[in-house]
Amino acid sequence: MTTAGWNGKSNLEKTIAVGIHGTPQLKMDERRRFLGFFRERVIQAATFRQLTSKEGIQALVQAVHDQLANEVVVHAQARTAAMPVIIAARQKGVDFTITTNPKFVGEVAVVVVAKVAVDVATVLAEGGDK
Repeated sequence: MTTAGWNGKSNLEKTIAVGIHGTPQLKMDERRRFLGFFRERVIQAATFRQLTSKEGIQALVQAVHDQLANEVVVHAQARTAAMPVIIAARQKGVDFTITTNPKFVGEVAVVVVAKVAVDVATVLAEGGDK
C-alpha cells in the first residue's frame, strides 16, 4: 500500500485500509534491497559475488568491528560464504540473523547495520564488484 493520497482519506477509510493492508511502511523497496533495513542504518553491505572475494570479506569484518555495528544480517543462500563474518560478529558480541524472506530483491547477501543512522557514502554493494 502506498501512502500517496493518505492525507485525503477519512478516518474510516484509513482504518479500513490499515485493516486490509497493515500499517503503511516507509521505503519498502529500499528495505527489500538491504535485507529489511533502511539504507541509512547500513554500515556495510556486500553482494553474493563480493562475498566470495577476500576484499568483500575484509570489508564486512572491518564493519563488524565498527563501534556502531549492532547486527549482521545474512541472506540464507549466503550463510556458508559469510561464515568468517558470522564468526567475527560472535567474537565481537554483535548479533547476527540469517533471513529467508522471499520478498527481498537484488543481490545483497550480507549487511552490517547500526541501531541509528550512519553517514556511509557508499557500501560495497552500491559500488559494483571490487
